[in-house]
Amino acid sequence: MLLNRWLVIVIFGLVLDLLVSGIQVAHGYILPAEQIIEFVTKQTTRVYNFRIEVRAETPDPEYPETTIRRAMVYYAARPDYLRQEMVGEAEGGTVLVGTGQRLSVIDGHLVAERPRHEDIFPLLLHANSPETLRALLAAEQVDLSQVHLSRLGSQIAYVIGGPPGNTEAPQFWCDKENFWPLRLIGLRSDHGVTDLVDIRFLSYQKITESVWLPREIEFYRQNRLVLRLVVEKIRYNERLPDSLFDLEKFAAQYPPLPLPKEPAEKPTEALEEMRRYLEKKYE
Repeated sequence: MLLNRWLVIVIFGLVLDLLVSGIQVAHGYILPAEQIIEFVTKQTTRVYNFRIEVRAETPDPEYPETTIRRAMVYYAARPDYLRQEMVGEAEGGTVLVGTGQRLSVIDGHLVAERPRHEDIFPLLLHANSPETLRALLAAEQVDLSQVHLSRLGSQIAYVIGGPPGNTEAPQFWCDKENFWPLRLIGLRSDHGVTDLVDIRFLSYQKITESVWLPREIEFYRQNRLVLRLVVEKIRYNERLPDSLFDLEKFAAQYPPLPLPKEPAEKPTEALEEMRRYLEKKYE
């Protein structure tokens, strides 16, 4: 009887030890950031351009419970070109981004500015090398020395950056099994002003045996949704006309936005006093 009890205790101890060891191995082994980046770019290098027709949804600034919907088309191509067209808008509905510039049209005039933070989203879907993705994450201030696991909805994700639980720290998320880009929380600073953007790629769909792309792309600021792109049609790796991304040709079509007029200078106190004196003298 004692021998049987002793055997049961020993076996129970061995099983418990194995279970604990197994849990530690399962949760303790996490791929390093460099390897995750390599696996991600094996997926993204398969896409070098795309055209997506989307339904763009934005909360109404005056009535947040109301959603404004617009039909739009996005074209994207390496290295950093993005063209955005509003369907049905002959003028003022096109934005062109590339080579550090962002061109748009307001009241028939050309507006030139620096690319906006959210304009980087195509780079995450067609990064052509680990170096390209690594440089983008560095520009977004993602700490490549930290890696952990988390969940985005039902998906388990590798997260580069952190620390864990801090969704305001720069970080890059990818699907743990398939290494699709899932999320980027990026931070950029310009002239002392910081901008935190949260881009999410959701509901991946199978395009071919080797290419999967998201059906929804969401943009958040201060944990609030500011734009959702619902993809209705997608085409990739097709011949896109060079004219689509010709910034010089686009800029030549419109006059530049005129500079604001300087306010007229106010007369000095002395001049104002002299005016009142002369008016009184010659009444």
